[in-house]
Amino acid sequence: MTARLTLVDDDPAFTEYLQTLLRTRGYSVDIFHSGSELLEGLRGGLTPHVILLDVSMPDLDGLETLRAIRAAHPSAQVIMLSGKQAPATIIEAVRLGAADYVLKPGDPEGVGEAALESAIRNALERESLSAEVARLGAQLTEDPDGAQLCWRPSAAMRPVMDMVERISDSDVDVLIRGESGVGKDVVGRELHRRSDRRSKPFVKVNCAALPAELLESELFGHERGAFTGAGATRVGKFEFAQHGTIMLDEIGEMPAALQAKILHVLQDRQFTRLGSNRPIDVNVRVLAATNRNLEAMMRGGSFREDLFYRLQVIELRVPALRDRREEIPSLVEFFLTKYARVYRRPALRPSPLLLDTMINYTWPGNIRELENMMKRFVVLQDEMLVLSELEHVREMAASQGVTVGLPVPLAVGAVGEVAAVGSVPPVNEGPADVVVPAVARDTGPAETLDGDGAIDLQSLARTAAMRAEREAIQQALARFRWNRRKTAEYLSVSYKTLLNKIKECGITDTGAL
Repeated sequence: MTARLTLVDDDPAFTEYLQTLLRTRGYSVDIFHSGSELLEGLRGGLTPHVILLDVSMPDLDGLETLRAIRAAHPSAQVIMLSGKQAPATIIEAVRLGAADYVLKPGDPEGVGEAALESAIRNALERESLSAEVARLGAQLTEDPDGAQLCWRPSAAMRPVMDMVERISDSDVDVLIRGESGVGKDVVGRELHRRSDRRSKPFVKVNCAALPAELLESELFGHERGAFTGAGATRVGKFEFAQHGTIMLDEIGEMPAALQAKILHVLQDRQFTRLGSNRPIDVNVRVLAATNRNLEAMMRGGSFREDLFYRLQVIELRVPALRDRREEIPSLVEFFLTKYARVYRRPALRPSPLLLDTMINYTWPGNIRELENMMKRFVVLQDEMLVLSELEHVREMAASQGVTVGLPVPLAVGAVGEVAAVGSVPPVNEGPADVVVPAVARDTGPAETLDGDGAIDLQSLARTAAMRAEREAIQQALARFRWNRRKTAEYLSVSYKTLLNKIKECGITDTGAL
């Protein structure tokens, strides 16, 4: 994400020079020429990451402006700019809460530019840390029931939830397994919500989202100067989760070197920040989640056996949505209500035909796919697009010899009431959904989630979604005679997003009309 800077200075030549300089460094820069203009912008919703504020300005000088900023926005990162050293002013600025005090750049050697860039990086580090603290603080004060399961668990989920109830008040580490999108994160949050740690932070880390060198800093933090760009000390996720719960999502994607460090934390409940030799004691409950076949990875040498056994004190297996079809009506109801509120749209309800179609669909993307489809339904307010999308995926799968549907029909009543006419055979034979292991088990090839030669139904679903999206955009463009701004408003997307979508979908003026 591009960092947003706001520059406040009454000298147009200087603001133009500094704006150009900072934009070449990759920052987004807004300009104001007085303190009054800035305060008006902040009242109107301006939310910069860092404010660069000139000390000497007519109307309202920098220190008075700083006082007003700190009163309305106590966590704002403000760097004071001045053309000269003024010790009394520096002291007063620091007392008022300025993040830094920097001489205006412009010297031939570029010393001033380097000092300003360093100050901006440090302020951005503090801003990021403040935002994380605020997020965790909000998490601690939110309604404790807000993280509850949003649906009525099915018979297939009941053993999982029974085990959650049995182990929630202990500090035992848990390995949560299941296909992508089945709700492993929700199960982890439910474990935390029911535990004695529920008043403390729940911190989730996606181990696949960052490269190894950044992931280590994300988990354990770093000291100032630990590596290039480390301008300030950073607290890691394990410290944020102190006395709470940390969930290591996609643990199977974690690099081998970091696996050894995680094992050390699990064994000794200690770690050190990058660039430090001081051990930090940590009291957290560790949950790990994966959709990978860890047993196969251990045999291949890409996942440590000792870490596997350390994590697998209790193992929970979350079934796929195709094995929990009676949950679909209540999930649909939940997502429609949620996104009608988010997107300010009427809370439409699916017809019996659409609900029956969704129940009979196999959902290769599981709950995540269902949620995204309900988002589209709410935004586009067109049931036929959802029906055509599901049917298109079914046709594409059938053309590749894959059946996308339910072997035994369901009798569908009102939303939330589903009765099975016959039994649904399990898709994967294997062990029970909840395992308390004493020894290692070889799950075998039947449990491999990404076996060779498998049909990628998620890709089929994405292709179908693209087709439905293209049709919806074409219809909206035709309706508004290719007025893109009105089309963007109608579809509740930004103008830039619409232009990108038109390009991605290959829509042309003549083609759309």
